[in-house]
Amino acid sequence: MSQKIAFLINPLKKTVAIANYFSWVIETVKVEKSDWEIQLFAKEWPTLLDEFDQVWVMGGDGTFNYFVNKYRALNIPIALFKGGTGNDFYWKLYGDRSRRAHLDAVLSGHVEAFDAGDCNGQLFLNGVGIGIEGEVLKSMDSIRYFKGGLGYYLAAIPNLLKFKTYQILGGREVFLCMVFNSSRAGGGFHFFPKASVQDGLLDVLYCQPIPVWKRLYYMPIIQSGKHLNLPIVEFSQTKKISIKTSRVLSAQVDGEVQTSDQFDFQVLPANFKFIVPQL
Repeated sequence: MSQKIAFLINPLKKTVAIANYFSWVIETVKVEKSDWEIQLFAKEWPTLLDEFDQVWVMGGDGTFNYFVNKYRALNIPIALFKGGTGNDFYWKLYGDRSRRAHLDAVLSGHVEAFDAGDCNGQLFLNGVGIGIEGEVLKSMDSIRYFKGGLGYYLAAIPNLLKFKTYQILGGREVFLCMVFNSSRAGGGFHFFPKASVQDGLLDVLYCQPIPVWKRLYYMPIIQSGKHLNLPIVEFSQTKKISIKTSRVLSAQVDGEVQTSDQFDFQVLPANFKFIVPQL
């Protein structure tokens, strides 16, 4: 069956490597799906996508966040192509696979519905970290050339040592508060290793205050997802939650910064359709 596809590229991330990648994708599709039409948008994205059968998006978590907020009511299948710093939501859908294996999965057209979340009116696919996660993200702006977990480590260490705890929920003091739809952030930190993006629930993590000298010790444990049974953390699930903080804080929302002292969350079950590998 012929398909008309909108291929959206983040214009701010259009490096030589990205250009070579999407050029390879387009040329491969021309050979293997000669009746498919791909329209590339590498400078300005269209206002509407109604005329297309599928939309492909190349970028990272920040690009995907911009995409779902621009096309909030989208009903056509979406395929994601890795092209960012962390690529955490891409990993949740496609895992660690080669470009060829990933493209094969996209061309097979297996579509499933996945949840999204809403934080103060901003949609997210991956998750929200309130406080230190926001500070780490702001620090990462100066070291974006370090990809994935390395960049996150370099930005996180000074913030781990200086970040002050804050109060939520009527006086409860925490070092870390996160509300996630997916399972990881920061280019490979498995904050919620058991999270599902198809269960109609958001996953919540509270971490007790940690002495400064212990914070670096816990960092690799959390990165590997081995913190589930630590006495300093508490996990829960919810469809809706409001978190009031004792001071204005920066939050990381899928790689974008949001600042507030009130964070209102709700899950949006089966909100977007993604093209994913068949099990």
